[in-house]
Parts: sequence; structure tokens; C-alpha cells
Amino acid sequence: MSDKMKATVQAYLDNFNTQNAEEITALFADNATVEDPIGTPIKKGKEEILAFYKMAVKNGATLSQQGQTRIASNMAAFAFEVTVGGAGMTDVDTDIEVELPPGSMTIHVIDTFAFDDDGKISEMRAFWGPGNIKQH
Repeated sequence: MSDKMKATVQAYLDNFNTQNAEEITALFADNATVEDPIGTPIKKGKEEILAFYKMAVKNGATLSQQGQTRIASNMAAFAFEVTVGGAGMTDVDTDIEVELPPGSMTIHVIDTFAFDDDGKISEMRAFWGPGNIKQH
């Protein structure tokens, strides 16, 4: 299953970069959870996850993986950079439920995915905070 998990991580990155919230959501199990970033309210189920990713991709953010995907048991972990442009980012801070500075920035993130027996993502957790944000 490790090849399928790696392929799912790649599909997640690719679909994020093409701003395809529906295809991102299709990678998740029906009862999956998303906590992005850790400590914010957990999104539960495909409806909440789709709403979250529609918001996340609408500002044209792009993801660039840094290093390899790590696989252990039914878990995958991967580091990446999120590059977010400046103009038009009026509602990012309230939609993501964390305070982001205005303007363009890069955020250094580590995501973990737990996979169910069907190879779908059952849990996504994003590890990043204010110290991982670099303004341009």
C-alpha cells in the first residue's frame, strides 16, 4: 500500500496546484477529518473538507514538496512549502482561522495523512505556526 499512499500524496499536491478542491476531497474517506493547522477546529466529513479546500485554493496558493514522502504503517508524512500571493487575500486570516500577515508569503508545513483500509485519507493534520511563515 505504500506506493498507493505516495501516489495519493502526489495527487493531493497536484490537485492543490491546479486548484481542484473536488479532486482533493475525493482522496478522503467519507468520515475523514482535517486539522489545518493543528489546534484549529477539525473539519469532519466530505462536506466540511470540500468547503475548506475550496477556500484554501481560491487564492492561488501553490505547494512545493520538500524532500521525500515518509511512509510508516498506514501513515504518510511530507514536508512542503505553501507559496501565497499578496493581492486579493482579504479573507484568508478568518477562513483559515489563524492570523496570517498581509501580503505574499511562504509557509513551511509538514502534513500527516492516516489511511484507511481502502487507501483513502482518514485523517489529515498540518503542522505549522507563526514561526513557519516567511513574508516576501
